[in-house]
Amino acid sequence: MAPNPLPAWLAPLRFIGRCLLAIVLVFYTLLDELLFPLLRPLMTALGRLRVFELLGAGIGRLPPYVALITLAVPLVIIEPVKVFALFWTGTGHWVQGPVLLVLSYVLSILVVDRIYHAAHAPLMRIFWFKKLMTWLAALRRRGMEWAKSTAIWGAAARLIKSLRATVIGWFARA
Repeated sequence: MAPNPLPAWLAPLRFIGRCLLAIVLVFYTLLDELLFPLLRPLMTALGRLRVFELLGAGIGRLPPYVALITLAVPLVIIEPVKVFALFWTGTGHWVQGPVLLVLSYVLSILVVDRIYHAAHAPLMRIFWFKKLMTWLAALRRRGMEWAKSTAIWGAAARLIKSLRATVIGWFARA
């Protein structure tokens, strides 16, 4: 049995929703592509420090729900800052909003991402969390496959390649 077609009035809303989703995915992927490689040396250097090695090992030994709380606390603090940064940008703070967004994104990578990776083993022992993360990973993969098939993605990929070359050039001259 074939699925019911969309009512005619809903098609433009679906198109607008897909465009907005593509823009958000491309924007976050741009930040990922630009910031993560720049932060990788810092993350590697911090990870080699004895205090961070001990913290990571300690987090990896936590009971599952304590590890979840350890991840949730910074996540609940940092993620709303990203939303506020977008709001701030949208209300005319053209410098402060993007700066706050980049800073919160960097903080998220340095703190939340590191805690998630350190606590991965205990977190995956929580049935519903493992199921949720598996579902989210599949959803992200499908969304990224769709986004990569759009013209917006092609334009953004060219922009990122150009920005990456520019930033690498800056550091090569320094």
